[in-house]
Amino acid sequence: MKAYLMFRDRDLNPNPEFSFHKEILIQDLALHTLFNAMAIDQADLFDVVSKVVLSSLTQVDEILYRQSILKDCLKNPTIIRDMYNIAVETIETRRKHHLGSVLFNYPSTILYGSVKLMQFFVEMLKKLKNIADQHAEKFESEGFTTFFEMIKRELDDDYFALIQYHLKELQFRDGVLISAELTDGNVGTQYILRKPNDKKGNWVKRVFSKRSPFFSFSIHPRDEGGARALSELRDRGINLVANALAQSAEHILSFFNMLKLELSFYVGCLNLYDQL
Repeated sequence: MKAYLMFRDRDLNPNPEFSFHKEILIQDLALHTLFNAMAIDQADLFDVVSKVVLSSLTQVDEILYRQSILKDCLKNPTIIRDMYNIAVETIETRRKHHLGSVLFNYPSTILYGSVKLMQFFVEMLKKLKNIADQHAEKFESEGFTTFFEMIKRELDDDYFALIQYHLKELQFRDGVLISAELTDGNVGTQYILRKPNDKKGNWVKRVFSKRSPFFSFSIHPRDEGGARALSELRDRGINLVANALAQSAEHILSFFNMLKLELSFYVGCLNLYDQL
């Protein structure tokens, strides 16, 4: 997903390069006064608006594209601020989550944390989807029209149902099913997480249906070494899916990061407009 609220076909560059004349230009034009009025003592806003203002546009179509989006923002300031706050809350929650989990770099803890984080991301995406459903018709610019169409298309009911289903499965409430191969000396390798059989039919059919033979063993409650070995086997089995889910969470986070970055400029413009 891409916001594309600053350019029609690309993201805003968060770290543009400036010439050594930048500080002289800021001083000569007293641009700090402008930046402070737009940022209202918010460091993140100050950083974005100063970089955007100093990165002057020269293409007419790019200027008109951004001006039309700004007109929509001026007509719908509350909605713009709501979307900005959704992005800020999402990023801040992710930051706190990362600080709390950085010391536990195991597949099981990565998976557990990623499931919880994705559940939170889903709720924030739903808030964004609700804004699109309720207010999209109030926006006329190409940028916001495309943005809301993308939100409605990619965040439909089927998407949320599918992701909720997978997150529920990844909690492994019925245990973990893992296959492996044995090498010389019965050393395990090729650990693969498997999907358990679906629990279809009523309980009578499940109880009396013919089952395939299986072998099992139990570990004594005080067998710490055995419990540790099982935990290590479980981590090997879920390692790939844990990393995949963590990457998916980072993909959604990158969308919110860019959404916040690009909306920051327009929120700064709203702040400036309110002070005029």
